[in-house]
Amino acid sequence: MTVLKEHVSYSEVRQWKECPWRHKLLYIEKLSTFEESPHLHYGTIVHDGCEHFLKTKELKIEEVKQKIKEAWDEHGFDSEDFIQLQTQRAQLQGWKYKHNKLKDWLQWVEASLNSLPQFMNDTFPGWEIVSAEEPIYENMENIPTKFKGYIDCIIKIPYKDRYKYWVIDWKTSNGRGWSLDKQRDFNTQAQVILYKHFWGTKNSIEMKDIQCGFVLLKKVKTIGKSCQLIKVSSGPKNLEKSRKMVRSMIKTVEKKLFLKNRNSCMFCEFKNTDYCR
Repeated sequence: MTVLKEHVSYSEVRQWKECPWRHKLLYIEKLSTFEESPHLHYGTIVHDGCEHFLKTKELKIEEVKQKIKEAWDEHGFDSEDFIQLQTQRAQLQGWKYKHNKLKDWLQWVEASLNSLPQFMNDTFPGWEIVSAEEPIYENMENIPTKFKGYIDCIIKIPYKDRYKYWVIDWKTSNGRGWSLDKQRDFNTQAQVILYKHFWGTKNSIEMKDIQCGFVLLKKVKTIGKSCQLIKVSSGPKNLEKSRKMVRSMIKTVEKKLFLKNRNSCMFCEFKNTDYCR
């Protein structure tokens, strides 16, 4: 069997699961579609702010807000040209663009970070940081390709005479948070299920002592309303389902099977282009 890749990340697996054709364009043909995005910059900066808090128990809110201001100034996210371009693209793809000004993003991040200490203490009593941005580069069963990733956050909490661990991924979201369908979406859940498995195996920790999930950082302006824990069931059945997804992706890519999923076209950058008609 020919191995096309030394390693695979979950973001690549998910991309393939949503649309094998788009995966081919991005990961096989290496078409570059990267554009500066306020959502991307906001997510990265908020992640950094959360990581700093976990490691130091300090909130650097003004520093985080300054980084957001600098990103908005550098990339012109409030400029008329940017707004016009996004509006035109949304119309082309069949949806309506809503612009949020810099002041909104600053209020959101201030509420999120101010909410974090109380949320962590209430949700994970006695928590201690184990690791942040923990790298994973592990072997997969019966597959020569390795699994690669970075775990946003691993904490431990006291439990009887030992510790329980949480594998957590931060996710920024709109003010409503995730719908029930989104929370139950296995393509989303599989990320932390696999992270838990590989991290626990690497560190010889019993799976029953590890839980996993997502912490949503919702874009709201009220302190105490931003953070939400989305628990993920990660038992043997869901683990095997997750591993099967990875194996299927690798096998179909090796066989050069790249089908188009027309249900994933709405926000695709290749929609109505020469790459996908």
